[in-house]
Amino acid sequence: MWSLWRPCRRAWHNPIFQGGLVAFAQQPTHRSYSLNYVATLSAVLLITWPKEALVNVRDLPFTYNALGTVILMILAYLNVAQGATRLLGSQYVRLHEWLALAPVSAGTFLRGYVAASSLELALFWGLSVPLVLCAAQVSGEPWQHWSAGLLIILVCTGSYRLVGITLLFYCEREEFLLYILVRLLYVGFILGSGFVVPLYNPVLAFADASLWPPRLASLPLPGLILRGWVATVVLHGLLAAGSVIIAWQRIRWIQRRAARHEAREEPRMYG
Repeated sequence: MWSLWRPCRRAWHNPIFQGGLVAFAQQPTHRSYSLNYVATLSAVLLITWPKEALVNVRDLPFTYNALGTVILMILAYLNVAQGATRLLGSQYVRLHEWLALAPVSAGTFLRGYVAASSLELALFWGLSVPLVLCAAQVSGEPWQHWSAGLLIILVCTGSYRLVGITLLFYCEREEFLLYILVRLLYVGFILGSGFVVPLYNPVLAFADASLWPPRLASLPLPGLILRGWVATVVLHGLLAAGSVIIAWQRIRWIQRRAARHEAREEPRMYG
């Protein structure tokens, strides 16, 4: 228990996380976004509810899969776009300048920034849980299926947020390029991957972990065969890990460059 408490305590005292927590609490749009999100999912749940008065287009109940598809489409875009949106800094101080002046290591900064940015992910994922459980109940999905579905939503959309954060550290000054990359990545993650690399598609993975017939092929490994949705979760975990490593290297480069620039300026100031 103590081994789990220590990282949480360390994260809570992280100055970057505390600053991001204050910024998150002061953000006025979260309430309206949350209400719109819940209203959209509730509408999907109502339309696909398997009653005689409503349309049932398949023999198997499709309420669960329809809701999961909508959740993934919304949260995938939200997390890529918001991950690529500056959380700290201001209109006049960019993240690069703020980072160069931050008296913390690259690892401390990245841990605090990712934790603060993930608060929004936790909020919308938490709002999704009761609606997913309701859809699973009416569709006859066992707990193994809806727990796997929630895991797929959390891991896949979380990895997309880390990709967005990494893009921000590299392309903050090129706002138009960042705008284009976010939308291209969203189309690639949700639509393109379904045709090119199906194991990377979260929507197919969500359906694969339900009562519906398998949508993904298994991934054979030496001495192990992974189900399609499990392979999708593993691949997105690797995407998240790679994004963190790349972002950490970028932060270290920014801080080292700032330190070298400051070292060159000191002799001029005192000489």
